[in-house]
Amino acid sequence: MKKAAWILGDQLSLNNSALRVLDKATDIVVMTESLEHARELSHHKHKLMLCFSAMRHFKQELEQQGYSVCYSQLDENKNFLDSLNSIVRKHGVSELIVMQPNESATVKFVETLSENLGIGVAQSKNTMFLTDRDEFVKKHRGKSHLVMENYYRQMRKTHNVLMTKDGKPVGGEWNLDKENRRTAKAFKQSKLTPPKRPAPTRDRIDSDVAEMVEKFFPNHIGSTKTFWLPTTRKDADLCFDDFIATRLKDFGDYEDVMIADELVLFHSAISPLLNIGLLDVMTLARKAEHAYYNGDAPLNSVEGFIRQIIGWREFIYGCYWTKSADTDYHQENFFGNTRKLPDFFWTGKTNMRCVSSAISKVIEHGYTHHIERLMVIGNFALLAGILPNEINRWFWEFYADAYDWVVTPNVMGMSQFADGGFVATKPYAASANYIDKMSDYCHGCAYDKTLKTGETACPFNYLYWDFFLRNSDKLRKNNRIGMAYVTLDKKTTAEQDAIRQSAHSFLANLNPNDYY
Repeated sequence: MKKAAWILGDQLSLNNSALRVLDKATDIVVMTESLEHARELSHHKHKLMLCFSAMRHFKQELEQQGYSVCYSQLDENKNFLDSLNSIVRKHGVSELIVMQPNESATVKFVETLSENLGIGVAQSKNTMFLTDRDEFVKKHRGKSHLVMENYYRQMRKTHNVLMTKDGKPVGGEWNLDKENRRTAKAFKQSKLTPPKRPAPTRDRIDSDVAEMVEKFFPNHIGSTKTFWLPTTRKDADLCFDDFIATRLKDFGDYEDVMIADELVLFHSAISPLLNIGLLDVMTLARKAEHAYYNGDAPLNSVEGFIRQIIGWREFIYGCYWTKSADTDYHQENFFGNTRKLPDFFWTGKTNMRCVSSAISKVIEHGYTHHIERLMVIGNFALLAGILPNEINRWFWEFYADAYDWVVTPNVMGMSQFADGGFVATKPYAASANYIDKMSDYCHGCAYDKTLKTGETACPFNYLYWDFFLRNSDKLRKNNRIGMAYVTLDKKTTAEQDAIRQSAHSFLANLNPNDYY
């Protein structure tokens, strides 16, 4: 009775529960690259580089630990089922174990394998998250709205992170987000220079994968020549340790700041690595916690980072599975939007400097930090009335850390409010005032941030108010945005007409994309 553990490309963790049931002397590990799967979406070349190179390095890591690994590399006509079937027959596998996949589509595929392979197939507990998704769904299924803060506090207590001996939050408060909102102006005045990230090592595996990506995915966005992410666990650990040593101390103060010529600023940029298992969430949380206790980073920075990884990330994972239990999350469209995503999302060529800069960063690097995602790119799509499933797919394809479980609830829920408030309590809409406060994007922009309407006014200004005008029946009763309607109702009929006209003229001139 030979067993095999199928290790998925986004579950490259040494704590993968499927490995625990293997007898190294008789059982095998199976890893497969699928061209069919990789082409289901037009993923950024950096994501493809990261996934395939990290998989091949993980194979070596497992072999060094004594596992026998049967690895099927990508090639024409390669798909998961054919590769698995071939391996099962060749090695006489009688049972296949797969750690619970992170995405619902993969779960559905795994559920067909027993019949298609003619052997037993079992799913082991997912160990990449602290959240038991079955328990989360059981507790929250049927609710119309969930609150991240409640879950975050529960996670702090359960895992004893930043907690005192008497069960209180260290420092007396659970959430220090109010301390983490220093502006772009404050950053400029600080004269701080964000430290350079350490360059990861490159080897023959990386160069082989780069060649393969350019061969099989030549028209995908990005270039392998600018690939910047670690592909081994060792380099991933070094990357995070460098964040702890050089950037964590200033992360909290400036985590919402956006600077045109800065990609990472003081962020960790570890989400692409964490989301495929090269890093472990509790290890990261403990290292950040120790930085506070050792006096190397202030509490607002440490708490803010920990909230991201054991609060928001875990909460989003639970929300994804709760929504997926009852509906197709990708088709949610609370506002009934119909406008296609503009073609400049594939080029960055727009006169809006903030949007152009943010999209250009994604095109080149497959990454921006969370505020550029939410308050520039997502904000524009929300205000412009873009089809939620198109902007959701765009994020899924363009970001190196993008997977269904994390993209869809963040975009459909948090960013686009397409789920009507299941994830977020309000739409995250903002005018030029916010962008100017938190970035240096407005300087040198073709549009005037101070003008509210007209051809030279910043589009975010009139699109902001047009968004509230056209969605009044759905939003007016939302207490969290009541002041927006108080202000809107004070505007004269002529002012409201000018808002609508400016928005109509701008939106009518957007060129729809030909990709979706």
